[in-house]
Amino acid sequence: MATRAVFSFSGFPGVLEHHLYLHHDGYPTGAAWRFAAALRENPEPASFLAAFLSTQPRAEPIQSPEQAADAEYRYLVQLIPCADPRLQVQCWRRIPGGGSWIPRCGPMPLAAFIQRFLPGDPL
Repeated sequence: MATRAVFSFSGFPGVLEHHLYLHHDGYPTGAAWRFAAALRENPEPASFLAAFLSTQPRAEPIQSPEQAADAEYRYLVQLIPCADPRLQVQCWRRIPGGGSWIPRCGPMPLAAFIQRFLPGDPL
């Protein structure tokens, strides 16, 4: 069964906000797998969005999360600027037929999210 999701990104160089819609594997384990693949592509936090786009060629750009009315999950990945930039993620779930997003987890470090939902993945 397809679990649709919206992935939003903020704080990345040259990008105010970027939203992507994916038609399947949007549950947290699938998202953790996608995030881990992007980190393997390029582990630099500032390059995470480009790596995610490279590893997810079927992701559809959308203007806002509201465009994906059938999405069950939503993720926000933020680049936190500091002396040692880091990535954090938040996750929400929408019950089918419901209209509001219910917090699922986060904000938390991206590595902690991957470890929680994809234990054993070597980063």
